[in-house]
Amino acid sequence: MDRSRRIFLGAMGATAYGLQSRAWAKELVQGIGVPTGVVQILYNENPLGPSPRAIQAATTALAGTNRYPMMETVGLIRQLHNLHQLPFAAPQDAGNLGALFAALAQSQILLGVGSTELLRAVALAYGMAGGEFVEATPAYGEIGSAVEDMLPQVKRVLVPLLDYRHDLSAMARAITPQTRLVVVTNPNNPTGTAVSHSDLTRLADRLGPQALLLVDEAYLDFATDPGVKSAVDLALSRPNVLVTRTFSKVHGLAGLRVGYAVGSLPVIRKVRAFTMGLIASNSPAMAAATAALKDQAHLDNSRQLAIQARAQLMLQLPKFGITPVPSQANFVWAKTQGDCTALVKRLSEQGVLIAGGQRWDVPNHIRIS
Repeated sequence: MDRSRRIFLGAMGATAYGLQSRAWAKELVQGIGVPTGVVQILYNENPLGPSPRAIQAATTALAGTNRYPMMETVGLIRQLHNLHQLPFAAPQDAGNLGALFAALAQSQILLGVGSTELLRAVALAYGMAGGEFVEATPAYGEIGSAVEDMLPQVKRVLVPLLDYRHDLSAMARAITPQTRLVVVTNPNNPTGTAVSHSDLTRLADRLGPQALLLVDEAYLDFATDPGVKSAVDLALSRPNVLVTRTFSKVHGLAGLRVGYAVGSLPVIRKVRAFTMGLIASNSPAMAAATAALKDQAHLDNSRQLAIQARAQLMLQLPKFGITPVPSQANFVWAKTQGDCTALVKRLSEQGVLIAGGQRWDVPNHIRIS
């Protein structure tokens, strides 16, 4: 831990995040779940790990993995309905399978193997017949990967960011009668910037019934700008908006792969046809995610750690000629003096793993979790 901290301070000019006094902030720089001496600030993971309640729930669930996880899955869906204040009429036990499946068929929440499965399912659901997908660049590329891998009939319309954030006005102008999907990652990955709820609403207003606005909110829990809010209300009140969320970030469950989508019933049914459905669930993941939702203290700690850490990076990086972009996520996107390849390599050789901008064709930037 001490060596890792010294490496990080010397190489990047940050501090140990100023949180040593917090009993819950263990292994602040190195983080839980990586080898000793490695500082893994590469994948936007939660360094605190999962909630202790989630770990206990997953451990307990292992004893029952000879059975299919029907009730654990229903339990998580029920908890998500409570979170978003949606009615859910499923029975509490498996005795009435008819009522259980009837309730699931009416659910406006769809589980996925992480949000990745859901993003790919959306691409398939809205791109099988061709058309155009409007996306920002650079941004999270899962939809684009799905198009390249499976949907050659879809035309990708890439709209450059404006001042590191989604240019929603330009994206709106790019919408045509052939548009089938408009993708907004909010906050954006890799830049960490976010757009306001009011601006998202105006973009949704521009869409006709043939197109869907997909809002990926993987990092929304870390946003502090009061204008940046979840678009779940739009997804529940409109037939052309879908929101995806994940348990991989603030909940610290990246290794268990749980995500979900919220939307109108017609949209959920359309996307569900391209997912694995309930058969993709596994008992430990369902149990852990359900328990994680109930541990508000761990969520608050995870959020506070990320917010204070990014503030420290914003403060320290300019002293080393690295210009950070104000972030609403649990990472910082920063401009380097020239190509970042040598910096990323030098840090890697010392056990400090960060993301170089080459991944997004922006080689003079880095992303630090």
